Amino acid sequence: MKDYIQNFPNQIKKACEIAEKIDLGDKFNDINNIVISGQGGSGIGGIIAKNLLQPYCSIPIIINQDYKIPAFVNEKTLFISSSYSGNTEETLVALEKALNKNSQIVCITSSGKLLDQARSHNLSHIILPSGFAPRVMLSFSVIQILCVIKMVLDNKQSLNEVLIELNQIQEKITSFQEIMIVMAKEIVLKMDNKMPFIYTFPEFEGLALRFKQQLNENSKRHAVYNLIPEMNHNEIVAWNKKNLCSIPIFINLNETSQQNKKRMQINKSQISKYVEEVIELNSDMIKFNSTSNLFEYFYFIHIIDWISFFLAERDGVDPNTIEPID
Repeated sequence: MKDYIQNFPNQIKKACEIAEKIDLGDKFNDINNIVISGQGGSGIGGIIAKNLLQPYCSIPIIINQDYKIPAFVNEKTLFISSSYSGNTEETLVALEKALNKNSQIVCITSSGKLLDQARSHNLSHIILPSGFAPRVMLSFSVIQILCVIKMVLDNKQSLNEVLIELNQIQEKITSFQEIMIVMAKEIVLKMDNKMPFIYTFPEFEGLALRFKQQLNENSKRHAVYNLIPEMNHNEIVAWNKKNLCSIPIFINLNETSQQNKKRMQINKSQISKYVEEVIELNSDMIKFNSTSNLFEYFYFIHIIDWISFFLAERDGVDPNTIEPID
């Protein structure tokens, strides 16, 4: 796991090289909505891509994490079926339903039944490097989904701009990786044995979910997340008494409204009265000029992955094993 996380910047580069070769031809047109179907490590790629695209995309993007698919899916739906292994049961069943609706389909996988289905039905598909745990292949999932949607809805020039920015991100993360490792170790010390409650803005839901999932799988820790402002209408009430077993973690990044930024500060102020420690991941931790939420997203994915690894190391658990899932 340590090697995989260390290799994250190089994965971004390799994912961009795959994306550069995507050729969808003229098969996709008159798209009214987008459905991204996937679970776990593959599913979160869709959530992150949705976060990144939502400010610019003029049609709905829906994340589908079930055997069923929405009733609105039809021949004008761009249906992206994402399963790293290619054998995810829910994703395969959902794909069959999308085929019955004559949707415009792209499959993203490394192998398995999904690749067989793509070939047998002559579906557009992207093949990823095989033989890895899905959670360590996140950059491949995010980048392919992001680039497919950009190519279908925008144009090749728009795709090229994204790839240029991603390559710049790869270079920056490589340059600052040792500093990021130090940050991760400092955060692990603060977390101690407490249960994390992760809070962020809707624009960064994928980042909070990634944090939770990596703590679950790598660190073998429970964790929960919620979003601001929604948590101000319910969960904030539960923080009105001393809580020594929990650690609130705020992901406070730039791409949100000023109202939400203010809400986060009020939340921190209120909650800090009742806990021993509050952790904040914010844009000041970025050691170079950040120009977009794409920079912020990949930078903090890398820090979060290191946190989950060092927490596993501290607790003496194996970050590679996932027997209950198997």
